[in-house]
Amino acid sequence: MSGDETGVSVELSDGTSLQAERVFVATGRRTNVEGLGLETIGLDESIRFIPTDDRMRVAEGVWAVGDITGKGLFTHVGMHQGGIARADLLDPTGPAPEPAVVPRVTFTDPEVGAVGLSEAQAREEGIDVAVSLVNVAGTARGWLHAAGNEGLIKLVADRDRGVLVGATSMGPHGGEVLGLLALAVHEATPIERLQSMIYAYPTFHKGIEDAVNQL
Repeated sequence: MSGDETGVSVELSDGTSLQAERVFVATGRRTNVEGLGLETIGLDESIRFIPTDDRMRVAEGVWAVGDITGKGLFTHVGMHQGGIARADLLDPTGPAPEPAVVPRVTFTDPEVGAVGLSEAQAREEGIDVAVSLVNVAGTARGWLHAAGNEGLIKLVADRDRGVLVGATSMGPHGGEVLGLLALAVHEATPIERLQSMIYAYPTFHKGIEDAVNQL
C-alpha cells in the first residue's frame, strides 16, 4: 500500500490495484471514530459500531470491516468481511454474499468452541428445540486421552426443520472439533445426513456421532 496527497493505491495479492481517497486501519479495545468525518455520511461520532449492509458498505464509496462493524469481534470474521468488501470493490454488480454463521473459539484449557444459537437463544426465537449432550471423557478418544479429557459436545436442533441451529464443543482440541459442527449449521445439513456419515474411530469428533444419534 502506498499513498500521497492525491490518494491511496492498494495492490492486492492477485496483482489488482485499487485506488481510494483514504484507508483507515486501527487496532485497540475501544471504538474511537472522532475526526474521521462520519458526520458527512450521516453517522454520529458517538456510535460504538459502524453499521454496514451485507456487502460491508457504509455509504457510497465507504466500506468497513472488522471489529468496528460489531458483527462478531473475531479475527476470522474480519478476514471474511475483508473478502466481501474486496469482491464488492472489484465488482459491485456481483451476487450478494450468502449469510454465514460465526464460529467462536476460546483457547483456554480445555478449549471452548461454539457456533450458531445457544439453547436459550433458540428457545427465545420460538424454535421447537431438541438438545443432546455427550461427555467427551466417556467417548473412546476421551478414555484414551485420560488426564485432561474433560469436556462436552452439545447440539441444539430445530425439531421442525430437522437441522442443527447451534452447537458447543468443549474439551481437548474443542476448536478443531467445532469445524464439522460449523459446517453442519452453516449448510443446514439434515440430521439424517449427519447420522449417515462414517466418523473416524477413535477421534474426538466421533463424539459428534453419539450426540447426533441422541437427537
